[in-house]
Amino acid sequence: MEIPVLAKTMELDNLYHIYLFYVDDRWCAFGCSAYYLSIMYPELDDFAEAFFTTDGDCLPFLPVTEPCLLNLSDYYNTLVSDTHIQVSVPPTVYSYRNGYDKWCTKLFVDKNKLHILKHQ
Repeated sequence: MEIPVLAKTMELDNLYHIYLFYVDDRWCAFGCSAYYLSIMYPELDDFAEAFFTTDGDCLPFLPVTEPCLLNLSDYYNTLVSDTHIQVSVPPTVYSYRNGYDKWCTKLFVDKNKLHILKHQ
């Protein structure tokens, strides 16, 4: 799998949105977007994986199921572009932003799911 460069760029300063990208025939969330999804849909957390990019950065990844995608568009402000989908995150979710680093550590250490990825 290759991470879209735009995904990494958007996740650098992401505080209030979930960004979804279509990669390898499925919708995917990276970084903080994956974390927010794991809070909103705890059943997805089992599918979260941790990746090291070729430039040494760590980036969580979460595939998005079709039911989850439909729920997001039904219940949250959703914008669609040619490159990605943007979903507004409710304040009750982004208020947990400070738990992101701990969640990443859990993925990297506990699950032992490390991968090396290339950027497009």
